Amino acid sequence: MRYLHTFRTVCEAGSLRAAAGVLHRTEQAVSYQLRKLEEALGMPVFHRGSGRLTPNAAGERLLAFCREMDRDWEALHEQLRDAGADESPLRISAVSGFGRYQLLPLFREGPLADIPIRMRYPIAEDVVRHVESGAAYIGFVHRMNAHDRLRHTPVGAEEIVLIAAADSQAMLSCEAASLQQAHFVTYDESDYVFATWFTQVLGAPLSRLSTIAHFEELEEVLDWVATGRGVSIVPAACMVDHEAQGALMALRKPEAPCRNTIYAVQDPARSHPAVERTLQAVRQHARF
Repeated sequence: MRYLHTFRTVCEAGSLRAAAGVLHRTEQAVSYQLRKLEEALGMPVFHRGSGRLTPNAAGERLLAFCREMDRDWEALHEQLRDAGADESPLRISAVSGFGRYQLLPLFREGPLADIPIRMRYPIAEDVVRHVESGAAYIGFVHRMNAHDRLRHTPVGAEEIVLIAAADSQAMLSCEAASLQQAHFVTYDESDYVFATWFTQVLGAPLSRLSTIAHFEELEEVLDWVATGRGVSIVPAACMVDHEAQGALMALRKPEAPCRNTIYAVQDPARSHPAVERTLQAVRQHARF
């Protein structure tokens, strides 16, 4: 589904650069997802060799499928919307770092363990889209998005840290001069996370950022960095186990810790009995 959304965005935007801007991702990440989609299909879906990316015959059929699927998806949600919140699980959409490593434990063994849930971990843009369409009763994102109808409420914060292999011999520090020489491992949503860390810790973005690898999921990033092949900037909660096992280390400036605000996304016209309980638990767990 994520690859199809990226494919449709590229078709409508006409180029990797334009699509990357719409999706809030790097061109490298968009190109990677298109490549994975074509690998899954076993065929190319674009005419290549010109400045503008246009779908070929297979791509045109796939684009028509995506548009029809969107219509069917919206129709299905319209039918399910009135089924009654009391009878349905709490549908949640959350950005991966916060959702997997801070939110899910609250439902797995924490104070919300009695609540049935359906949880997804898309990018921030899709979290908002899920709440807007009714696919989720509540969403959690790490940046404010202007929206005419949806409400964004700050509910807590997550710490963001620079990470490297624990046994790395490289002399790495939280200083611009040192980081200019480092090779970074990026992931979906890393543009925003990196920019937040650079701004809060260094006071400005790096003039040059060298990227060695890109992955979709944070687990892949952590495993790669643990081998000593690059560094990254991630939510601190996601690397606790790796740090305890001695595979990774977090580098911090004690006088300038980086904290990113977490926002709950809600549609005031749609709710679920467990939403308020969930918000209370998140506020208590992810305190500012």
